[in-house]
Amino acid sequence: MFKNKRNLCCGLLLTVMSINSYAIENGSDSAALGAEGTMAGNLPPKGVYLITYYQNYHADKMLDQHGNTSVPDFHLDANALVARLVWMTDQKLLGGQLGFYGIQPFVDVRLSAAGFSDSNKGLGDFVFAPLLAWHHGNHHWGVALENVFPTGDYDKNSPKPVIANISKNYYTFRPMFAYSYMTASGWDLSTKMSYSINEKNDDTHYKSGDYFAFDYNLSYQVRPDLTLGLQGYALKQFTDDKRDFVKVQDSKAQVLAYGPAVSYHPSRQWFLEGKYLFEDQVENRTKGGSTWLKFVWSF
Repeated sequence: MFKNKRNLCCGLLLTVMSINSYAIENGSDSAALGAEGTMAGNLPPKGVYLITYYQNYHADKMLDQHGNTSVPDFHLDANALVARLVWMTDQKLLGGQLGFYGIQPFVDVRLSAAGFSDSNKGLGDFVFAPLLAWHHGNHHWGVALENVFPTGDYDKNSPKPVIANISKNYYTFRPMFAYSYMTASGWDLSTKMSYSINEKNDDTHYKSGDYFAFDYNLSYQVRPDLTLGLQGYALKQFTDDKRDFVKVQDSKAQVLAYGPAVSYHPSRQWFLEGKYLFEDQVENRTKGGSTWLKFVWSF
């Protein structure tokens, strides 16, 4: 029964904020950190699938390259509801099953820093990707080419000293790889890895550096409809940010997160996954925690 259940290589576009310049402009990325969990590389058979995510991310610190507080009185609370539609075809390419997905987030963000505050809600940036999936015994893997389009709400002319923007206002190209090793006894070792290549924000003349990110999962199926595990994510920025083609010193970001997760999968038609992740080893970005719920429905 465990082997017949399948998950999707899914993502969530996180909210962003705008205060000053931090690594990965304004200390925020779009890499869907923590979205993946059990069976991340075990993509489904032919069909159409709807994945709905809810995430609450809260942070009370913005840290610099030494892990020290860089913004006084900082607080961020972001809620995201995300719809993701996946279409797996019966077509083969390079021996893999061809599929496509699109992601549209709706976000509500509240930000305060240094005595100022702002809030915003609306549609975030749209994401589209083609993908390929393979299966061989206990091994399952897939690749995708994710494209993040700056279609969300972005205010470039606000006089406010703190701006809670929803869009990142630049294009991101992101190759991805997901893998799962699943045993008949119920163990699942899964990961999703990506490398994000960012274009310049034409309104701020700021180019965020490229970064590597991965989600990880180690879980065990304690009974046919229930899986418990440890999940998390990591991000490491490899190239410096640039403003007007000039390198921003000490601008590389990093973070490591971990926490408990539970998955409930009573049938092959749907399942529900929840987790809470704590952030640690943070540099040049926000430090906080996130609550995730993911619901997958097969049509």
